[in-house]
Amino acid sequence: MGQIVSVDVKHSLGAEEAKRRVQAGIEAMKAKYGEQLSFAQVEWNDMHADVVIAALGHALKGAFDFLPDCVRVSLELPWVLALVAEKAKSLIAQKTEKMLLLPPPKG
Repeated sequence: MGQIVSVDVKHSLGAEEAKRRVQAGIEAMKAKYGEQLSFAQVEWNDMHADVVIAALGHALKGAFDFLPDCVRVSLELPWVLALVAEKAKSLIAQKTEKMLLLPPPKG
């Protein structure tokens, strides 16, 4: 077993809007990197999402929890990647922040 890395990404969007933006961001990533992924699954359950992504022979499991003022992202790193856990935290935070900057729905 590896190491679980968890990061809280602060926002002022509210839980619902943060979830909507992360959903859109995940769909965009699947569309952009779909050919490199051998498997990508997201199970949504209210304000929580379980994620499994497999690429290059490695599977990563993670979760998003949508809170009113932050998105809590957890990722289980295999022992090989656990050595770079701090760098992974920074990358997770950057990618989540980028998703939270997506525009609101038009309408």
